[in-house]
Amino acid sequence: MRVRDLLIDIEPLRTSRDFRAIFTARVVSLFGLGMATVALSAQVYEMTGSTFQVAVTSMIMSITVLVGSLWGGWMADRTDRRTLIVCARGAAALAFGGLALNAFLPEPRLWAVFLCVAWDGLATGVSVTALMAVAPTLVRPDQLPAAGALISLTGEIGSIAAPLLGGLLLAAGGPGPVFAFTALTTAVTTLLISRIRPLPPVRDDDEDAEDSGSLLVAFKFAVRNRVVGALVALGGVTALFNLPVVLFPEMVDKQLGGNEVMLGLLYTAPAVGAVVVSATSGWLTRAARPGRLLLAAAFTGGMATVGFGLSGHILPAFAALVVAGAAGTVYEILEYALVQHNTPDRLRGRIVSVITTQGTTGDVVGDVEVALVARWFSPAGAAVVNGAVCAAAAVAIAVLVPGLRKAVLPRDDEPGDAPGDGPAGTGPPAAAGAPAATAG
Repeated sequence: MRVRDLLIDIEPLRTSRDFRAIFTARVVSLFGLGMATVALSAQVYEMTGSTFQVAVTSMIMSITVLVGSLWGGWMADRTDRRTLIVCARGAAALAFGGLALNAFLPEPRLWAVFLCVAWDGLATGVSVTALMAVAPTLVRPDQLPAAGALISLTGEIGSIAAPLLGGLLLAAGGPGPVFAFTALTTAVTTLLISRIRPLPPVRDDDEDAEDSGSLLVAFKFAVRNRVVGALVALGGVTALFNLPVVLFPEMVDKQLGGNEVMLGLLYTAPAVGAVVVSATSGWLTRAARPGRLLLAAAFTGGMATVGFGLSGHILPAFAALVVAGAAGTVYEILEYALVQHNTPDRLRGRIVSVITTQGTTGDVVGDVEVALVARWFSPAGAAVVNGAVCAAAAVAIAVLVPGLRKAVLPRDDEPGDAPGDGPAGTGPPAAAGAPAATAG
């Protein structure tokens, strides 16, 4: 295999003008959002002196993102997705503008922070879900893994660089300038997305008009479709029993015997693995058995979490977390491609909203779950339990649902037109919106 075959595939950026616009908007937005996250936590803690109030702020964001994702998925299957994203990002820009104005007041109001956070959470949930639903209409079916890798890479780089930049700007000018910068970047993303072509959902000729917007229809489809249904089931388990980041401080204190520097290394480790995989993901776009590879990644991530729990030194703990981050990224890239390819366009918004809400609720409920298990056993024991459950779930799905194990994706040598560069209003090719046949 040639070295260039290992590097991330940027063909979607070359062949689709609309995907370039979406990608650029995402990069700009992630940096602004990452910086605002740091400023928001610091501001609330400075105003109240209470970690509980910081947690309340996070809870408000999680709940409203969940609501926005479900509503956004429903709307994405009923209306023009470009218009929906533009409206949602415009609303988010107003929320950050409100946070900036409140921060510049002599005495900022906590209720105003909560209100703006709730408004931004709703807008973010809508825009993220609609954005995920449009990707298959912007690139060829065989480019879905590459598109997923590009999206993943920007997210990981943003999670590393944006908080650092946010901390520097926060130290220099306080939270007001950070929120103002985020409002500006969000407005830029709104402008970029407004320039792509209209993206109305594709309707099937035999679709029941009464059920066209029902979330129940999407659940019924997931149950019938072995690939999508298995991914929803496995995604629910991995979201709930995910990598126990909340245990890092106690692990460092009680098991690894470290300090703040060691804690920082643990938080960085999963992102290091994720960035390495995303940057060298060219081989993923040519995987002959993506379903089998996804299951192997889920199993590997679970076992890496077990290894982290059993580690008694920083080096093996760091290595285990790097492997977990890498495996998680392989899983996310292939999950993205398989779900998008196997879901018809008319249901894609609702299916994406279900998967998005799994991640949102999994982060919140999963932290409570692993904290309770840690009280019953120990932090190390909780990590071992979580990892073992994820690995066992991957094995169970592999055995019980051969449709996912046998799932494939279109190859780049198959015929197909590249969407995204046609005249405004041109719809996607049929292959981008039609579900692939799935094995039982």
